[in-house]
Amino acid sequence: MKKGLSLFIVAVFVFAAFSAISVSAVKAGEDVAFAHVVASGNDPYAEFTFSPDGNHTTIDPDTVKWASVRYRTITECDNTGVQLIGQFYICSAAEPFIPIKYVHSGQWETIIVDMTSVSEKTTLASKWNSTSYTDKTKIRFDPLESNRDAEAAQSETDTAVVSDGDSIDIAWIAFFESEEDAKAYDGTQNTPYCIILPEDLEWPGGTNNIADPEVIKPKPPVTDAPEVPTEAPTEKVTEAPTEKVTEAPTEKATEKPSEDTMEPTIGADTKAPEDPVKPTAKSTFPVWAIILIAVAGIVLVCVIIMTVVTSAKKKK
Repeated sequence: MKKGLSLFIVAVFVFAAFSAISVSAVKAGEDVAFAHVVASGNDPYAEFTFSPDGNHTTIDPDTVKWASVRYRTITECDNTGVQLIGQFYICSAAEPFIPIKYVHSGQWETIIVDMTSVSEKTTLASKWNSTSYTDKTKIRFDPLESNRDAEAAQSETDTAVVSDGDSIDIAWIAFFESEEDAKAYDGTQNTPYCIILPEDLEWPGGTNNIADPEVIKPKPPVTDAPEVPTEAPTEKVTEAPTEKVTEAPTEKATEKPSEDTMEPTIGADTKAPEDPVKPTAKSTFPVWAIILIAVAGIVLVCVIIMTVVTSAKKKK
């Protein structure tokens, strides 16, 4: 009996600690805005205009040869089990495509793309140059496509397809002149030559089998701001009576150092600030934790009483 109650008390405290950790984890939330892109059929793609938030609204393929893509994979494989990738095309679109080989971890990842790269199976040369790239205000982006370089893919005309409902999250697509800047970019620097943000993905042009992307805003960070108002009045209340207590007795003590006259003065000054100070002493300890500790204490008292009663019976 006593062993069982002891185990119960331990379990209560373990549950309280675990709950506190879980609450902290939930508060973390999303830390970046992103577009949730969903395919509405096979071969989803669209042409996206470069954002005015970048340093340029037109791209120079002769100098800008690196891209940073921040993404989170939702769907991993096509209908045949081949992993999905992404693709870039120049505008107007022309083969060969530029492969974006995702890491399918289901977590936020950043991939650095060499914009002069091409599919391993193609015999065509890269068209990432100012001669082939005619409309430099936009770029074609295929967010989900079967990996033609995978061993399971049969050919360039493989029957593998992207299914309706396949999806991916995109936080940004940023373009750079140097690989170093692309690798260093974390979404905060003002270094992208051109950039496509979630709100830009929301308004595609020349679309094929892409549902309207949904832009998800980041959750506001959890702060300790609500505790500030309780601290401010505490400082004001304690400072005001301190001046009165030190000044009043000093004046009266010099004029008439009688205990009869000093006692009412001290009482009046010290009792007044006590009432406003007490309400500010607000405990930040969780209410549910206090209840659990109280229950554990009651159980512990019951155990002690039972132990004493049992010992008394044995002596008789």
